[in-house]
Amino acid sequence: MDRFGKAIEVGDGSSAKRSKEIFQQSFKEAKSDEVVALHKKHDQDRWKEQNKKHILYKPHLLEPVPEGRDGHSVFMVKHSERITFKCGLWAVVLTLSDEAGKRFKHPVWTLAVRVGRQFKCSPSGIRKQILDQFDEKTYFQWRQLVMTNKEGAYETLASACDWLGQKKKVGLNYISGGSSVRLLRELGILCETHYAFLYPHYKTMLEEKLLKDNRSEFEEWIETASRQDADQFFEMVANLKKQNPKLNDQQARDQMIELLHGMSRFGQHGQG
Repeated sequence: MDRFGKAIEVGDGSSAKRSKEIFQQSFKEAKSDEVVALHKKHDQDRWKEQNKKHILYKPHLLEPVPEGRDGHSVFMVKHSERITFKCGLWAVVLTLSDEAGKRFKHPVWTLAVRVGRQFKCSPSGIRKQILDQFDEKTYFQWRQLVMTNKEGAYETLASACDWLGQKKKVGLNYISGGSSVRLLRELGILCETHYAFLYPHYKTMLEEKLLKDNRSEFEEWIETASRQDADQFFEMVANLKKQNPKLNDQQARDQMIELLHGMSRFGQHGQG
């Protein structure tokens, strides 16, 4: 999204806290024709990200989410044209650069992910950039790492919803691909064909999702898993840690659970 200007760097930002305010569903659901009318002077193509090529280093690309404060706190970056919320491997950007962000109730927003030392928001562009410099295995490893840090996405989205609620606005995102739609819907965000809307009242739903993570799912599974299934799972976790020594036990376990979910194998006793 080129109007978001400068690249968002990993080290940018200061600590941010959400208010305790609960927002009711006070906005009617936005409709495509309404949004188009409000933004008719703004060509949506200019919101597409300009994926400028930069060198990626594999240690940075596959660097795990830092533990403690740096990995689980929300950081805010303010610029004249935008406000960014970051947590872990995710970021949400809200544009404030024109009439759409200042006067209208639909400032444009996007969900970005960490790619090396920067955050980017085009799934196809990110995939191409990684494959241009590495291979499918590296891309898969990066994607698995990102998808095991969904709490970072929930944290940043909840913080953006809190900001929108304080300003009495609804975020509008232009969607360019099916993978973006699938991800946003999985996170609980309302999507239409070409748009995704971020409402203040989503904050409560997103914070509730933060209470449910793979650890509780694992603990529930391990209580009823057979000895063979459990031994096989821990062996796979140990092998994953050998491949990536920077992973701690929980990170390796969460990545393996995500991988087995993708293969429809986790939780099916007798299949590992």
